[in-house]
Amino acid sequence: MIVDLTDVHAVLLLGGGGTRLWPLSTDAHPKQFLKIFGGKSLFQLTLERIKACQIKSIYVVTNQKYFDIAVMQAHILEVKLQFILEPIRRDSAPAIAAAVAAIASQTGSESIVAVFPCDHLIADTSLFCEAVKDAIGVSRSGALVTFGIYPTAPSSEYGYIQKGLRLDSAREIYRAVSFKEKPIQEDALTYIASGDYYWNSGIFIFRVSKFENEASIHMPQIWNAVRHAIEDGELTENVLLLSKEAFGAAEKVSIDYALFEKSHSVVLLTRNFPWSDVGNWASIYDALPHDVDGNARGGDAEIYESRNTLVYADGIRVIALGVHDLIIVASADGVFVAPKGRAADVKKLF
Repeated sequence: MIVDLTDVHAVLLLGGGGTRLWPLSTDAHPKQFLKIFGGKSLFQLTLERIKACQIKSIYVVTNQKYFDIAVMQAHILEVKLQFILEPIRRDSAPAIAAAVAAIASQTGSESIVAVFPCDHLIADTSLFCEAVKDAIGVSRSGALVTFGIYPTAPSSEYGYIQKGLRLDSAREIYRAVSFKEKPIQEDALTYIASGDYYWNSGIFIFRVSKFENEASIHMPQIWNAVRHAIEDGELTENVLLLSKEAFGAAEKVSIDYALFEKSHSVVLLTRNFPWSDVGNWASIYDALPHDVDGNARGGDAEIYESRNTLVYADGIRVIALGVHDLIIVASADGVFVAPKGRAADVKKLF
């Protein structure tokens, strides 16, 4: 597929504490920087995917305290980036709005912005890039485009998007009807049974001018705050440090709540490339290779006479004997042990 990408700018969201992957993931070193998969971090894998899609302009929105490690990991891949640094956390709506406002001031309002989280695992880069280029084409018509991932199970760990009217008879493109936050298991079962719901990928692609118009209507307080944060911020070479006072005034809310749930211009592209937000250790277990007994391991881990268990040892030797369906993770910061089915509950402890 030949698509003009000269006016396309990738925005990578590099934030979040990742407490569901404790003890490896901490506020000081969150999950997007962990090198669990093939010696590369989720951030680095995201950078490689964007490069593979041939998008050359890449902006990274991250907290000021993660700047040094982000620069170091990007340098290893020889990727040139522009940074927008948040002096305080304000969730995805202010983060994306700040990036769009910065890009608008530098390139104009007719550019295309493609927003990608940096903590997702996507196994098939070719299918991913094909979907991104398709979405870029759709966004040029004035739509706010997002991906819905075909659900493989009724997970209560993911948000969902409901599809509506089909907009293209030849392609899987629909009007987005509603966004649903992480549901209880019974509702997730209902969503899957209906065939109308897809996992919310958190990927958004749109023309700058369209976002500007929608933001001024649906989230004017945030839009005004981030523009002031840019005007009052500090710009040096490829780094924009947002004004703490102005950015801190922005409402702390996700882009789904602030804009996409309210807009009537959201278009859903449904896709089936392998995708996971690796939100907990059970997701890590699913993504890692398994032995004949269904065990997965990482680091200095040994497993004997056990089944369907993950053992991940970071700098500490761990031996598991005669255990089944467990998550065992050890590092210098602590040890986490839980039934695999309760791996996500670690977030309740922080």
